Amino acid sequence: MNNHEFISGKEASKILGVGRHTLYKYERENLIKTIRSPGGKRFYNVKEYLKNNNMLVDEPIEKEKRKICYARVSSHSQKKELENQKAILKQIYPDYELLYDIGSGINFKRKNFLKIIEYGINNELETLIVTYKDRLCRIGYELINTLLKNTEIKELYNNDKSPEEEVVSDLIEIITVFSSRVYGLRSYKDSIITNKENIIKKNP
Repeated sequence: MNNHEFISGKEASKILGVGRHTLYKYERENLIKTIRSPGGKRFYNVKEYLKNNNMLVDEPIEKEKRKICYARVSSHSQKKELENQKAILKQIYPDYELLYDIGSGINFKRKNFLKIIEYGINNELETLIVTYKDRLCRIGYELINTLLKNTEIKELYNNDKSPEEEVVSDLIEIITVFSSRVYGLRSYKDSIITNKENIIKKNP
């Protein structure tokens, strides 16, 4: 099954000239192939329906592209800042899909960040909104911009930093992340040594 041939209910209604309830009826009667997203949203294979009913389409059926707002903070301790970002984005773009991550701006293995990149590469993303561009990434912004070349990227605010200040901020972020990793490894090593010593004491 090629999921790329399925379109949203809104698009299907527009192309077929019928309401949502009629689409539901077609679905119940197995007149049109339907799939659902994990969240329960319906998608319809209108192309096959038109072909089966010998109906012509004046223009190619294009899948509606996504419009996404993206928020990010580096750690769970910044939850309030994350909620502020989300509130601002929801207020200005209430109809946009809202995605967010908790993770470093130099870590590209963020779940929703990777979703956005995938949508962009597949030409499924029309617009991407962030409060500041560093919410998207701290380093490699030019590369991300290239991957999302068919996407309009908007930042609500300009951080007004000079190139030198941006480099310093990025370096601080990098040092912070790697320092945390080193500290974490040391803590893990210390805990192993402590546990080993405790075992020896209990079993002389």
